[in-house]
Amino acid sequence: MRSIPMRRGRAAPKPFAWSTALLVAACAATQPREPTSHSGGNAPRAASAKAATKSATKPASPPAPPTPRAEVAATTPEPPAKAASDGPVSADEAVRVVCAGEAERVLIEPGGPKKHFSVHGYVARPLRLERVVGGERRAHCLVVAWPPGTKSSNGNPSRVAATIDAGWLRAIANTLARVPWHHVRVLERIVIDNHPKEHGIAPFDRGRPDDGRDGRSMWLHEHLFLDVNHWAYGNHGSYWSYHVNEDETRFDDQPADHPYFSPVFLHELGHLVMYNVINGAPGAVALPPCARTCTESNTCDRLSPPEREKGCVSPYCMPFRVKTSTENWAEQYRYYYQRSTTRALLARTGAGCLPVLSAQDGQAELPHAPPWELALPDISTFRPSRWTSCGGRPCKGY
Repeated sequence: MRSIPMRRGRAAPKPFAWSTALLVAACAATQPREPTSHSGGNAPRAASAKAATKSATKPASPPAPPTPRAEVAATTPEPPAKAASDGPVSADEAVRVVCAGEAERVLIEPGGPKKHFSVHGYVARPLRLERVVGGERRAHCLVVAWPPGTKSSNGNPSRVAATIDAGWLRAIANTLARVPWHHVRVLERIVIDNHPKEHGIAPFDRGRPDDGRDGRSMWLHEHLFLDVNHWAYGNHGSYWSYHVNEDETRFDDQPADHPYFSPVFLHELGHLVMYNVINGAPGAVALPPCARTCTESNTCDRLSPPEREKGCVSPYCMPFRVKTSTENWAEQYRYYYQRSTTRALLARTGAGCLPVLSAQDGQAELPHAPPWELALPDISTFRPSRWTSCGGRPCKGY
């Protein structure tokens, strides 16, 4: 993974209030970077030392958003900012207790820090989402947590406490506005602490008291919010890593009502949907048959590059360390909800999960229209992947 330059001379972070209006808009695009490896409303804030160090390529403000349909445009009134005056909260009770108030709380794991993916001592804050579904207003609250200092629980450096702002939370809300409501409810906790090597991971429930991976939490890297889109390596070539739906734009320091969403976040959410919705339990890891590739038959090593790539919607269609095509499912999930043209491409690629995903949208009780029919933005420019079978060229159109 390429290193992320440290920004110096940062002013001390100030408390901020987060608006969670699910309102998004259309955007435009620019140019690529070299590949990296991949692992598995308020007004804008006043100018600060943080904003002053921002790259000149970042737009000063996003385009004015169109008006989404009522099914998606649901705004939670913003309460006054409150200090973290109450005592610590058990991490096991975080969703219930943290979501009962507005203040930042400190999470404590009973019995001490967990051995794996601990959030002991992390700061946590509620993120409330609302949507009108089937004529009824629905609400969901999830917890966003991060380390309070400069290191995560596994010792990785972290700048989250000094950089997180309303634009980060807005990106999460905008992205969740694109998917069916029963997919939104799967997600209970987001931890931004650099446990992933680069973008994010959404692990299945390990079912152990010393392990924080519960099948309903997503771990993200600060890089997703601080950096712009770039090329990344996959199993069968390189692909364009969409942190944001508009190139040369980053979520950091965006105003609290910005229109941008994260395709990378969609990919990670797809894993949680696979466990909890498709398979029915947070620890259920069975791969949907529609996402199978040569790795399930253990024949990849014997096949030519074109044959190995069959069924893959992008070069990143399996983990690097595990023989399974779960990433192929997550990439198809991303394609389905990120843009109208990439949804159409699913039928062309030979990837087979289009009927499964369409069925999710068509559930009788909670039908969900495509994001672009709800006046939500698409990716501004789609960049086809560079495939090994084509000598690293974008020969397939996807």
